[in-house]
Amino acid sequence: MPKHQKQTSLIIIPSIFFTLTVLFCSKKNYVFAATPDQIEIATSMEKASFYPYGTQSKYDVIFEKEPNFISQQFDFPVGIPDGSNYYKAREFGQKRHLGEDWNGTGGGNTDLGDPVHSVSYGYVTFAENVCCGWGNIVRVVHKFPDHPEYPYVESFYAHLDEVKVKEGEFIRRGQLLGTIGTADGIYSAHLHLEMRNFIDMGIGPGYSDDTFGFLVPTDFIEKY
Repeated sequence: MPKHQKQTSLIIIPSIFFTLTVLFCSKKNYVFAATPDQIEIATSMEKASFYPYGTQSKYDVIFEKEPNFISQQFDFPVGIPDGSNYYKAREFGQKRHLGEDWNGTGGGNTDLGDPVHSVSYGYVTFAENVCCGWGNIVRVVHKFPDHPEYPYVESFYAHLDEVKVKEGEFIRRGQLLGTIGTADGIYSAHLHLEMRNFIDMGIGPGYSDDTFGFLVPTDFIEKY
C-alpha cells in the first residue's frame, strides 16, 4: 500500500473549545465518554466479550439478518481504496488526538465537498448533526468475525458537510456516506476519522489522554 504523505496542518483547536464541548453539547443528552461502569464492565470481560452488556448480542441479531454485510476487509474513506491524494494533517495521539484528520493535498478548503466512503461493510448507527464543533457525524458498526480479539469495530466520521446515509441502514465498503466539511464553518475542511474497538461509546471530545477503546485508524485499515 502506498506510503501516505505526512504534512503539518494549521488546524487550530483551542482547548477551551473542547471544554465547552464536553460541558454544553447536550443535544439529545449525548454522552461524551465511556462511563466508569462501561469501562469496568469492558475491562473485566474476556477479550472475546469486549462490549457493554447486551451490545454484542444486539448486533449479532442485526447482522444475522444481513450476513452479506459482514466485513472482510477495510479501505481508507478518502482517495479510495488507499488514500491517494490525501494526507494525515493530524495523527492519532498527536496532542492527545483520538483519531486522524485527513486533508486533500491541495490544502485549505480545496477538499470541501469531496466524497467520504465507508471503510467497510456495516450498519449505520448514527447519522446527524451534533453541536459544539462536531458538525455532521456518521457512525458505522462493522461485524468482523476474523479478528482474534473483538468481533465488532466501529468507524466514526466527523465534520461532514453532507450526510448521504441514514441511521439503521446497511452500507457497503466504498459506499458514499457523506462529504468532507468544516463542522459548520468552524475549521478548514477535513475529515476526522476514528476507529473504535469499544463500540457504542459516547461521541466523546475527540481529544484525551485515555485511548481506551480507540484504534489507530491507519494501522488497522492497512492491516485488514
